[in-house]
Amino acid sequence: MDQILMCSNKIPTATSIRNSFIQKYMLDANGSYVKVYLYLSMCIQSNQLGFSISSLADLMENTENDIIRALQHWEKKNLLRITWHESQKYIVGIEFLDPDDGKSASEMQTSTAPSRIQTGNAQTQVAAHSQADANASPHSAAFSQTQSASPSLPDIDVTPEQSSMMADNSDFAWICQIVETFLNRPVKPAEVHLLVYLFDTLHFSKDLILHLYDYCISLGKSNVKYIQAVALSWAENHVTTPEEAQKLTAAYSSTHTAISKALGLNRTLASVECQYVKRWHDDWKLDLSVILEACDRTLLAIQRPDFKYIDGILKHWHNENVRSLQDVAKCDEQHAVKKTSDTKAAPTSHNRRTPSPKKNQFQDFPQRNMPQEKMNQLERLLLSE
Repeated sequence: MDQILMCSNKIPTATSIRNSFIQKYMLDANGSYVKVYLYLSMCIQSNQLGFSISSLADLMENTENDIIRALQHWEKKNLLRITWHESQKYIVGIEFLDPDDGKSASEMQTSTAPSRIQTGNAQTQVAAHSQADANASPHSAAFSQTQSASPSLPDIDVTPEQSSMMADNSDFAWICQIVETFLNRPVKPAEVHLLVYLFDTLHFSKDLILHLYDYCISLGKSNVKYIQAVALSWAENHVTTPEEAQKLTAAYSSTHTAISKALGLNRTLASVECQYVKRWHDDWKLDLSVILEACDRTLLAIQRPDFKYIDGILKHWHNENVRSLQDVAKCDEQHAVKKTSDTKAAPTSHNRRTPSPKKNQFQDFPQRNMPQEKMNQLERLLLSE
């Protein structure tokens, strides 16, 4: 069997090669191996789904074993997956994988967008997304319009109409170009969708979007989900300008740093710990000084940092409408007064009834009642003896 079936949902009009392939895999690879990879990339992206090892060997003036060695080399690099016939004598299928994360081509987002996303022109990129959404199958369109699910973040929902509208928006094109300079590379399909979402759904201004990327990249975070999470946090706090974003991020950072230092952690708080802090600071509106006081009392009480213990203290104070250290002092005074009154109300030794002695096993028998004169007589009798 000479024909090999190649499958993918990527059918762009131009061959797209990831920068990660050039940077991580191509430079130290055998030249003939690179030729095989590039040619197969062209075949699979131009919908040429059938070819044979022998025809490829003739085209490149190599032996069939050379072609197979090249395929096995890229399989070891996790760039493609080879399917062999059950006899293990010949190849029946080749599946391309994403150089960035090892996902198969069928798991990647849209069919044509990855090739067009490398053009570097923002308007062309958005137009490519819009065309891809219109032409792709329902399954691939679902991947293009909503990103991978996250348990804590909603999907990014971008319609083809939005993408088409953004393709003609000069402000959006300018934003994409500036973001590319921040990232030092062309934006990816998921990043274009996020930018459309920020611009047309959350209605972030140009300055706010650029400040968002500048802030996240300064922290070494360029992941789409991370940037989305920060953007949603800003939206929930009604942030509309870079100045308001700076105040919010400064307060967030200083609060977490102060709590970490107060508990002797000296590290970034974990996500579950951040959820506690969010409840104390954002939901209960407790002053940072009150939170730090609870941290100090926790360490004095149990000699270790425990967010559940701190949460118990702060929950009690929240129920008592405590908002500042002065309120904490009043709450302590009320607790002391109550404790004193409870102590006074308890029965004292003077007015307590004397408890009757417990009976033992000998007291279960009836006791004799002997007159005192009889007792004296017995005593004299014993002494005389």
